[in-house]
Amino acid sequence: MPQNASTISPDHTLPRQPAARGIAPRLVVVMGVAGSGKSTIAEGLHNELGWPWQDADTLHSPESRALMAAGTPLDDTLRVDWLTRCHTWLAEHARHGQGAILACSALRRSYRDRLRAGGLRPLFIALEADPASLSQRLEKRPGHFMPASLLPSQLATLEPLTPDEDGIALQSLTQPAETIALALHALKIAGRI
Repeated sequence: MPQNASTISPDHTLPRQPAARGIAPRLVVVMGVAGSGKSTIAEGLHNELGWPWQDADTLHSPESRALMAAGTPLDDTLRVDWLTRCHTWLAEHARHGQGAILACSALRRSYRDRLRAGGLRPLFIALEADPASLSQRLEKRPGHFMPASLLPSQLATLEPLTPDEDGIALQSLTQPAETIALALHALKIAGRI
């Protein structure tokens, strides 16, 4: 689990968070294909807003992680339990009135619908980059279970946000700080948080 990721305590009570620069807490999902910078941007937003964050990769089962490490893309059946764990994490923070940031591929509309289940209204920040840049990033990423060979299947699976979804599409720039600044600016301008 990432060092700054939050966990739910055994008694399911969470400490209250101070307001981040007067911004009301809400749920945010940083989405995109492998190599788009989801975890980096989610952690950057956590640093700016003070809300807990979670890398959804850590919520995959060991079996799913092993399949992906071997170059086998997951099918929708294998994603069900993972999406349920992601939803549970978001729902727990929503139940306590907390802001929370989840870095999650959320490639299909149906996956995003699962994250919205039960009346949750996360804001999706969709990170976009050209395939060549994504491939280069994945080739340079050490120690991650997802190989660059799975990028084509992710790109084929990706269903962009539709106008009726609560979300913002952003270019994932070379300098993460620039992307984080754009995300914060877009969120403020849009009155989303």
